[in-house]
Amino acid sequence: MEIDGALSEIFAVLDGSGNIDVERTEKYVKFLIKNGIKGLFIGGLAAETLSFDENERINWLKTVKRASGNTPIIFQIIPSNMNSITKEIKNAEENGADVISVSQPYPMPLSNNELMDYFSFICKNTKLPVMIYNEPTIGKPLEITVLSEIIKKNNNIKFYKDSTHNLIDLHTFLMQNTGISVLAGSDGLIFDIINAGGKGVISLVANPFPKLIADEVEALRSNKLDKALELQNLIIKIRSILKMGGLTAGYRYAMKITGMDVGEPIFPYAKIDENSKIKIRNGLTSLRLIQ
Repeated sequence: MEIDGALSEIFAVLDGSGNIDVERTEKYVKFLIKNGIKGLFIGGLAAETLSFDENERINWLKTVKRASGNTPIIFQIIPSNMNSITKEIKNAEENGADVISVSQPYPMPLSNNELMDYFSFICKNTKLPVMIYNEPTIGKPLEITVLSEIIKKNNNIKFYKDSTHNLIDLHTFLMQNTGISVLAGSDGLIFDIINAGGKGVISLVANPFPKLIADEVEALRSNKLDKALELQNLIIKIRSILKMGGLTAGYRYAMKITGMDVGEPIFPYAKIDENSKIKIRNGLTSLRLIQ
């Protein structure tokens, strides 16, 4: 399976009772796909997934699957006890996931040997391709030597999402020519990672502005580097503006004012305040992204 290009780390859309809103989720998913998004990442750590239990995440997956057609879905497994992990993997396999994503467990900084055993356990308990999601904010960063050893031991690892911002290590990994598809985990590094040999990006900015992210990837693939750099600089400006709203609220607010309302952040993530709304609206207006 090939997963590359512009992918979106999507938000959960809830109804008034706190359940997944089927109609609005389907509209949201179709909007992303129509505007060039080639894959959907469900349960991402930047998209409030820690606010949901396993059943809620699986319902989220099922709803997105019905709307997404043949668009690949990556599903993030949430670290807990081993029995819960194997159960969630099985449920994800049965309900439409195409790839299982796993990050280092949190909050304990496990040893390198423990990390290798942990990732190998998950790989051996799924029939699906696996994406390793290296997210150092939640646990010990995966060293490149450790990552390479994990890949050698598990032939179903096909993808690597890098959120470390460590470009030296990333170049080292890419030079090893492991055959693993590397995806940027930050909107701020699309240009750098794809130019270095990466295959795409899993993006939050893609939620309000999917065509922009798709255009950036296409410019890089077409070797239109001046255009790609111009778009990357715009994406960095947008990212800075949206982060004024907090971890997720700014992204959700930008979606609302651009016509795709996915609701408020999920507790304990904070709702956006009025001052931040003004800053975001003014910032996006200055970039001529809204009127």
